[in-house]
Amino acid sequence: MKKLILVWSAILVFLVVPSISFAQHDHGGTKSGAMKMDTKEVLVEGVKATFMVMDNKEHVKMLADMKMNEKPEAGTTHNITVVLKDESTQKEITDAQVKMKVIDPSGKDQIKTLKEEKEMKSYDGYFNLPQKGKYQVLVSFKTGDKTRNAGMYYEVK
Repeated sequence: MKKLILVWSAILVFLVVPSISFAQHDHGGTKSGAMKMDTKEVLVEGVKATFMVMDNKEHVKMLADMKMNEKPEAGTTHNITVVLKDESTQKEITDAQVKMKVIDPSGKDQIKTLKEEKEMKSYDGYFNLPQKGKYQVLVSFKTGDKTRNAGMYYEVK
């Protein structure tokens, strides 16, 4: 019930801007525990958005293990990846236009268009999360002529 009230409150608050759905479904990392990655899932209008947040040091290590040579964007501390999956078919959505807004604990924001990672069937970007506290992570994705919005909170400890 609390979750439902939170979702409807968010929708009402953001009617002027596209509606935002918030959830905090924390899986707390990978199955093996080898990497430090926070994963949160949000269901919005038939699409499951899975957010994966990893600090750049861990992300570079993961990419090296996968034989990928990518360097984090200068001035950033974290990589945020989003996987979009159609809930009914369980297929990844790979043709979306995805933008992300990260709001830090003081209210300052960063907005970026996420890069599509075709091999991973995901979208990602590098963001600067330098201070401890709760960050709001909002994503807007467009498939066809429909735009959906989802969000979650991530805490830097």
